[in-house]
Amino acid sequence: MNSPYSLMGQTVLVTGGTGVGVGAGVCEAVIEAGGTLVINGHQPQALAKAVARHPGAFGVLGDVTSEHDADRMFREAAEQTGGPVTGLVNNAGVGLSGLFYQVSTAEFDKLYDVDVRGLWLMSRAFARQILPTGKEGAIVNISSVHSHSTMSRYALYAGAKAAVDGLTRGMAVELGTHRLRCNSLAPGYVHADQNEDLIRSWTDDPIGWIDKHTGTQQAIPRMIEAIDCGRAAVFLLSPASRMITGQTIYLDGGMTAMIYPRDIMENIT
Repeated sequence: MNSPYSLMGQTVLVTGGTGVGVGAGVCEAVIEAGGTLVINGHQPQALAKAVARHPGAFGVLGDVTSEHDADRMFREAAEQTGGPVTGLVNNAGVGLSGLFYQVSTAEFDKLYDVDVRGLWLMSRAFARQILPTGKEGAIVNISSVHSHSTMSRYALYAGAKAAVDGLTRGMAVELGTHRLRCNSLAPGYVHADQNEDLIRSWTDDPIGWIDKHTGTQQAIPRMIEAIDCGRAAVFLLSPASRMITGQTIYLDGGMTAMIYPRDIMENIT
């Protein structure tokens, strides 16, 4: 695979890659592109299942919010694969739905501990292990459309994802002279079955809400799938994007580009 879109010869660590959402799509796409995949998870059984789903993948157990674990995971990844990690996808994250003035300090701390501090710790460990090698590499941070526009009960989550985008720009500037790139990927609504329980917090008809969202809130009325996010992440990791850094790419079917939803502009073509 001599294509600039190939990850052949690259080792990519995906944090929080044990689920069925965006992280799973990234893992699938890395394998598809010929890269060596290292999956991070913090639960042994879930990690083992994820590694089994992706033949040839390696696993590193650890908590992204732990400074010790972050450094150790890169050492273990290098020992297992025979070389440094050249690509990092900071996918691990937690959500939070609640009015900002009703959220507890414990809930706030957990959100920012995982989504911001964990991302920083993993990125720092990545930089420290690759800089001495002189190799080129890339970081992809999973952000969200909430960093651009948000909704009620998501003020704190939107703030965390805005911090992700700010860190992305700053890290890109600081890493650029070493030919290391850093971009963020901001998906819109990516369906997974477990999302239905969350959607029930604001509607009694989650399936209807999902269908209406896809048909009226996106310029492209097609459900965004995890593999769409994965392939976009692979592009940002690959040599094909070698001059793209410090950017936030919205993978949202055009949602953030629209002023009005389709259903109130239905007579305009």
